Amino acid sequence: MKSLSLVVAIISGLFIFLASAEAVDSLAMEAVRGKSVLDDADFKAIDDFVAKAVGEMLAAQDFSSISNARAIIVANSVSTQQNQTQFAEQFSKSAQKHISSALQQAEGMTPADRDRSFKIVTNLLMLTDALTDVRLAEVALKYVDSKNEAIRYCAVHCLANPGITEKLNSPKVIDTARQVTRRLDEIVATSSPDTLGLIASFAGSIKISEGETLILKVADRRIASYADWSVERELLDGDILRILGEKMASAGASKESIGRRFGQLFSYVLQRYIKGADVLYDVQKEQLVSVLVETEKTSLSKISGKLRFGIKKAIESGDTSALQKEHNDILGDETKAGELNINYGKDAGGVSITHPLALAAPPA
Repeated sequence: MKSLSLVVAIISGLFIFLASAEAVDSLAMEAVRGKSVLDDADFKAIDDFVAKAVGEMLAAQDFSSISNARAIIVANSVSTQQNQTQFAEQFSKSAQKHISSALQQAEGMTPADRDRSFKIVTNLLMLTDALTDVRLAEVALKYVDSKNEAIRYCAVHCLANPGITEKLNSPKVIDTARQVTRRLDEIVATSSPDTLGLIASFAGSIKISEGETLILKVADRRIASYADWSVERELLDGDILRILGEKMASAGASKESIGRRFGQLFSYVLQRYIKGADVLYDVQKEQLVSVLVETEKTSLSKISGKLRFGIKKAIESGDTSALQKEHNDILGDETKAGELNINYGKDAGGVSITHPLALAAPPA
């Protein structure tokens, strides 16, 4: 698998906007943006501007030119007049039309232009992201299952953008919210840890019931990767545990399912730290410590209703016996239920299980 940290580094670099450009003339747009009422000529000016700017991105031969054109589009995407719905609707319509067309053309480039095609596609998705227009969700949805992990990451980033999730929580677009959630659910099993982190963030922010189902699926994926010692980017689980912890405090009928994932995932994080002492890299141990300490400080303290420092103290003193005792007291063991009183399911005889699964020893 390609280095995920490298993928994120590449994408983070691509997200940097360059400030100046001369290729796209925005003077006409400045006038339109300042109008309180638009006419047909103004609508045409908006469409012409978006068409030309997106066309510049498509025709560009280097990243600098692509990025400059993208920055100019974003800078001119909002009217300077408050509540100018005419401008917003026309810009959105034009953006969807021309970005979709440009993406199709970029995909159709010859193999010799593969690198340029990649830069154009990712930049067009970044443009979609920066516009934070829920009506452009359809553009990003077409790429969430891309075989190229960087493109997939960009597409999911568009949908997990806080500006988009906030809008998706409006009852007016609930069908779109459900469509996005369903599509993200479909790619959980095949996504990289970094993309899973975006999906988890989306699931934690979306306010429809499908959001809870989505975060449970993400947690199950992470739990499975801990179980077979294939997990990467352990730091990600701090966010997943935080989201699960927050939902435990407010969930109704699903509280038991959420609690079970919280308990098992947190248990595996702690057990990995103990059992992997001799096989994990220092950076992996540091990530696990960060997850354990932060989860104890925030989620565990909130769920239990009291400040907790036992895990942190045990880690600092290097006392693995004390750390295991904290685990058992909080999450349960074969002899008793833990303080969180989590139901981990039932055994073959139908008896409730009061403790999380034990993590197997690391592979030889």
